[in-house]
Parts: sequence; C-alpha cells; structure tokens
Amino acid sequence: MRRLFGSVLVLCACTVAGEPNWRGLVVEDEHRCAPYDRGEYRYPPTVEDGIIATLGDIYSPYTCTRFASKQETVIEHMIALSEAHDSGLCRADRKTKREFATELRNLTLATPALNSSKSARDAAEWLPERNRCWFAARIVEVRKTYGLTIDQQEADALESVLARCPAPGLDVPYCESRSLFFRVLLPILARLSHQGP
Repeated sequence: MRRLFGSVLVLCACTVAGEPNWRGLVVEDEHRCAPYDRGEYRYPPTVEDGIIATLGDIYSPYTCTRFASKQETVIEHMIALSEAHDSGLCRADRKTKREFATELRNLTLATPALNSSKSARDAAEWLPERNRCWFAARIVEVRKTYGLTIDQQEADALESVLARCPAPGLDVPYCESRSLFFRVLLPILARLSHQGP
C-alpha cells in the first residue's frame, strides 16, 4: 500500500511539474506574442481547387450543402488564422505562416454567411452543424502538426465531441446520404410529380 501511494505521488508530481497536456497538445491560454498581420498569412485563390479535390465535390462539410459552382462558396480556415497566431504561430517565421494559411487539412468550403458568423471563433464558441467528429479530429491534428497550444475551454468542447466519436472514419467528412437524396432521388421524385396520373 505504501509503495502504491508513493507511485501515485510521483505520478502527480510529474503531471504538476510538466505542462498541462490534452491529447498531445499543450493547454494554455491564448497569447499574442507579436502583432497579428493578416498579410503574413496570405494564400492564393487557387487553393480552393485543392480543397475541392480533397473533398471530391463542391460542398460544405459543415452543413452538407452542395454548390453549383465555386462562386457560391468561400475558403474557410477551420482554425482561424488569428486563432492560430495567438496559439503559437506568432513566434513562427513568415514561411511557416504561409504554409499554415494554405494547409489543406485546415481548409474547407462554406457559404459567405456561415464563414462570417464563425469568423475567428474556436470550437469552444462554435461547432459545425454536421461532421463534428471530423471537424474536432482535424483541429487536433492540425494543432499538433504546427505545435499550436489549445486553451482549456476549447479542449473541453472538443473532448465532449471526440468522446462520442467512433475511432475510425474521422479522416473525411460524410454527407453521402444527403447527396444521394439530392443528386438521385430528388430528380426522380420531380419527374414523377410532373408526369401526373
């Protein structure tokens, strides 16, 4: 019993002495260590073609809304650029900031209205309507890749999502059932209704 108690004390001491950690991410409050300059995070409009190729179609995983063309969408950073800046990229060089701005794992499509309403909010303040498991897993993956920290509120919000997610199948968003209805069944129903009795 004494040996077990001693082991627990050692474990607790290591946890307290080290940085708080959640799923491999350092947990700490956001900190703007340098002024945020949006120009340091520029990306070419052509990155949208890469997003579409990754998604396999022109749609928003946040709502499973499909679009007729790129003109109906905007590029959406899942971890907002200013959020990433305040989570550690403020110390990064210009090249790393540009790489982050074009990181396809952090990019998706959204309507202009949704992009505007999400703005720079993190997962503690905003979660998508659909594909929350994919979204949460991507946030963790991208933060790990770029060595970004995470604040406790966002870690708690993401944990509440991830704790209910199946382990496999988080790599891609899923909207197939909805797309099948809109791309196959809806046109058939429309034709049948025009045929009449």
